[in-house]
Amino acid sequence: FSSKGCKQVNDRAVIALALFCPNIEVLNLHSCETITDASVSKIAEKCINLRQLCVSKCCELTDHTLIALATYNHYLNTLEVAGCTQFTDSGFIALAKNCKYLERMDLEECSQITDATLSNLAVGCPSLEKLTLSHCELITDEGIRQLAAGGCAAESLSVLELDNCPLITDATLEHLISCHNLQRIELYDCQLISRNAIRRLRNHLPNIKVHAYFAPVTPPPTSNGPRPRYCRCCEIL
Repeated sequence: FSSKGCKQVNDRAVIALALFCPNIEVLNLHSCETITDASVSKIAEKCINLRQLCVSKCCELTDHTLIALATYNHYLNTLEVAGCTQFTDSGFIALAKNCKYLERMDLEECSQITDATLSNLAVGCPSLEKLTLSHCELITDEGIRQLAAGGCAAESLSVLELDNCPLITDATLEHLISCHNLQRIELYDCQLISRNAIRRLRNHLPNIKVHAYFAPVTPPPTSNGPRPRYCRCCEIL
C-alpha cells in the first residue's frame, strides 16, 4: 500500500488502515508529514506481517515509532526513514536487538545518530545489504570500524552511502577493505577522504564502484585559464 506524497493523510487514516488491513506487508507513507507515533505505532502493533516500511520525511515521528517496530515487527527487512530527524540511537538500538532480518536501511539525515547505532546494527543485523548514512554528521571512523567488524560486513553488505559525513577520514576506507562483498560506496562531500585512500580501497576491492566528489582547487589569481570543474556524479577509478 502506498500513500507516498499524500500530505493530507493523517493519523486517523493510518490508524484505520492498521485496524482494517492487518495483513499489509509493504507500506509507503513517504512525506505524509502530519502523521505521528500514534498511528505508525498502531501499524506496528496490528500489522505484524509488515516487511517493508517507508516513513521518510515524516518529521513528527520519534523513537516511540522505532521501539514499536522493534516490539512487534521482528521480520521487517526494509526500513526507510530518511529525514526523520527526531530518531536517535535509542530507537535504532532497539531495532537492532529485535529485527535481525533487516536487509535495507535508509537513515539519511537521521542527524542525531552516532556510532552507537552502527555498533548495534553490526551485531544485531547480520543480513544487512544496503545502508544509507548520508548526512549523519556524527558518524566517525570508529562507527565504520565496528560496522566493518560485524557479521553483515563480511557476509552481505554491498552498498554503503556516506555522503556528507564530515568526520570520516581515510581510516574508514581502511576498515572497509575487509568487506569483500561491498559493490558500491558513496562519498560525496566527505572532505577528509583522499584520492589515495580510494585507490587503496580499489586495489583490494577491484570491482567496487566508488562515487566521490572533490571540490576543484581555486586557481591562483594570476591564472587566466578556466577553473577546473568536476561533475558531482563522477566515478573515481
